[in-house]
Amino acid sequence: MSWLSGSDQDRPWFRIRSYGVGTSDFVAGVSVLMMVVYAVSPTFVSYLALSPLAVLHGFVWQLVTWPLANAPSIWTIWNAAVFWFTGRQLERELGKGRFGWMLLGITVAGSVLAVLLALGFRVDEPMLAGLGTVSLIVVLIFIAENPRMPFFFGIPAWVLGLVIVVIPLLQFVGARAWIYLLQFVLNLVAAAIIAKFAGLLERYAFIPGHTYTPAPRKRVTGVSRSERKPKPTPRANTGGASNVVQGPWLGPEPPAREDEEMDALLDKIMDHGLESLTSRERKRLEELRQQRRAR
Repeated sequence: MSWLSGSDQDRPWFRIRSYGVGTSDFVAGVSVLMMVVYAVSPTFVSYLALSPLAVLHGFVWQLVTWPLANAPSIWTIWNAAVFWFTGRQLERELGKGRFGWMLLGITVAGSVLAVLLALGFRVDEPMLAGLGTVSLIVVLIFIAENPRMPFFFGIPAWVLGLVIVVIPLLQFVGARAWIYLLQFVLNLVAAAIIAKFAGLLERYAFIPGHTYTPAPRKRVTGVSRSERKPKPTPRANTGGASNVVQGPWLGPEPPAREDEEMDALLDKIMDHGLESLTSRERKRLEELRQQRRAR
């Protein structure tokens, strides 16, 4: 997925006046817009939802369209808002292209699992519709990336993530909906692997998958060596004494110092949230991430 350069990843897909629209903005916006489409034609929106039997009969577009099958509901607004907030944070780290590919992978993986479970149990379920499933997975990935971030009343993010996972499990067990229970667990496993390939969840070594490694930056051409390095300031002759170039020396920082700087930035995120970082600190954090991956 190196077809987008670092600078292209930072640019929005398009702009609405002064607001740059990224992947998370686009998905959340279209999901809300589909409520209006539902009011005009409920049948059209129903054809976007995934039915395993319908997919086997040629409705293959449902493999990727089911997150957009949203009916008018306060939960649709809530899911879109939560997805937009957490997705925007992940998109800043991955870039709009890789974040979009991760969402597509999660969507298709959920569709394939649903079809396989339907074939295995010989039923026309589980069905998939709406942004709720994708929103929940994105929230869990965000929490896994920032487990100590304080949420409501200072509760650590990992506690909220545990609640988000346990409640559906209890519901499925109580309803004896074993096929949906299995689907829920498999979706989480598949999403974790896909996120690992996208470049997230690096701290979790038990998750299989090769972490994404960005392409090396291109060398700057057409600039002479003398233009790339600052020229030393001429010094007056001090009676024949040899001139010694004073620091600071140009060159990469020691790895230990880089690690300390990155740990300080991560601690700030854990204590006060990602929004507490300045734009300069976010840029520096991304530079340190790239350097660590290149080692």
